[in-house]
Amino acid sequence: MTRSFRLLIIEDQPVDAELMVAELVRAGFGPDWTRVDGLDTMMAALDPPPGVILCDYSLPGLDAPTVLAKLHELQLEVPVIVVSGQMDEETCVKSLRLGAVDYLLKDRLTRLGPAVEHALATRRLTAEKREAERRERETAAILSGLVNHSPAAISVKAVDGRYLLVNRQFELLCGLAPGTLIGRIDAEIFPAEKAREMTELDARCLHTSIVVEREEEFDGRSLLCVRYPISDDEGEIFGIGAIYTEITRQKRVESDLRAARADIMSRAEKLAAGNNQLREMDRMKTDFVAAVSHELRNPLTSVRGYVEMLRDGGTAMDPELSHKFLDIIDRNSANVLSLVEDLLVLSRTDSGRAGSGQFQDISFPDLVSSAVATVEPAARQAGMTIRVRVGERLPGVLGDPSQLERVLVNLLSNAVKFSPLPTNPGARPLGGRPDVIHLQVIAIPAGVRLEVRDPGIGIPQAEQVKLFTRFFRASSATARGIPGTGLGLAVVKGVVDAHRGTIRVDSAPGRGTTMTVDLPAQK
Repeated sequence: MTRSFRLLIIEDQPVDAELMVAELVRAGFGPDWTRVDGLDTMMAALDPPPGVILCDYSLPGLDAPTVLAKLHELQLEVPVIVVSGQMDEETCVKSLRLGAVDYLLKDRLTRLGPAVEHALATRRLTAEKREAERRERETAAILSGLVNHSPAAISVKAVDGRYLLVNRQFELLCGLAPGTLIGRIDAEIFPAEKAREMTELDARCLHTSIVVEREEEFDGRSLLCVRYPISDDEGEIFGIGAIYTEITRQKRVESDLRAARADIMSRAEKLAAGNNQLREMDRMKTDFVAAVSHELRNPLTSVRGYVEMLRDGGTAMDPELSHKFLDIIDRNSANVLSLVEDLLVLSRTDSGRAGSGQFQDISFPDLVSSAVATVEPAARQAGMTIRVRVGERLPGVLGDPSQLERVLVNLLSNAVKFSPLPTNPGARPLGGRPDVIHLQVIAIPAGVRLEVRDPGIGIPQAEQVKLFTRFFRASSATARGIPGTGLGLAVVKGVVDAHRGTIRVDSAPGRGTTMTVDLPAQK
């Protein structure tokens, strides 16, 4: 197969030029050739550059050294083969030193084909080398720009820990001037503990040949560091690369997100608790409406029934029976009135008018006497006795007598309702005798204490925190069918709070209950 290329022949003898072309054709080439014999024509023939130049060593006004010098000046890498009728060794060496790739004698042109083959190969290899060098420079420039202008801190260490390459970001991270890190080790740069930590991580990366990724702290900054082994083309590890990316802001955002998530979860839990509480309140209100309806309807129905019986019986009715009917009517009317009073007190408490403008000096003997008189009939009917003790020289207390009487009435009523006679003779209630309710009023350093102690069924510990919640009724009351609306203790709490007092409960199932109200002395 004929191999073509552009050929420039610098020769003043056309016959010699044709002879060289013939020899090349015989050697399997098909050159596109041009002959020139002067500098000007040579310069014109160099655009575009030929593949090979065959140059006579010495022509009139132009010689091989001049041609080689001009090509060097023009930075044209065109292989030149010097051809001459006669050449001594010195001339040959001089030609080669000036850049010729070969030399031939005109009477030995049989070597021209291999010489051109060699020249073309040399030019091709030179071009490939130049291109490889250009690409290498380009790659090096890209890598240099990538490393030096990276927002991340980058370093490369040798296997012995010496720094081979660092960018400016890494120098700033270490707090060092430019160009002062190369050849140094961590122990010369960082505190001992930090240097030891980095050396151990490098060793782990080298020995395991894996990427090591972890968070590190530098002067209060959080950074994500990725260490990785660096290998040459043969797979031999010669260094450790490290890239430090600052994640301080991300950490702060993560922290804020965690806090926000926790806040949302907390709000959701509170909302769920609030919804549960609302549902419970709704249920309790429903129960309350039913209970109030029952508590009002039953006594009123009873009153109407006995009134009708009294009216129908007229004067012919037995006086003793009439008196009994009147006692029942009075007791039921008192129950209705008590419920209405509780509702009124709660209404005043909700509106912020509890005790407003009605406070006066409290006479505790009168207060106790009135409250006991109200509850005593129900206590007698239940087989209970109310034992009263009122201390002497009680401190002065300002309050609303009617509301404080309501407190005592509700506490005593509960004591009566929840104190059925025990069926277990071995049970010893906290209140002492199983048929006695104790009410005492005594002085305390900060004021006056009202205490109601009963021998009743008691209240489970878990339910005691809910006792003063409106509409709440203890499970023991519900289980035993003890009537009530769940408002009595809520009324007590509201009144006590309005008097800046406190109330607490001490109770245990089967051991009775003690309710203690402390009221502050007037200042």
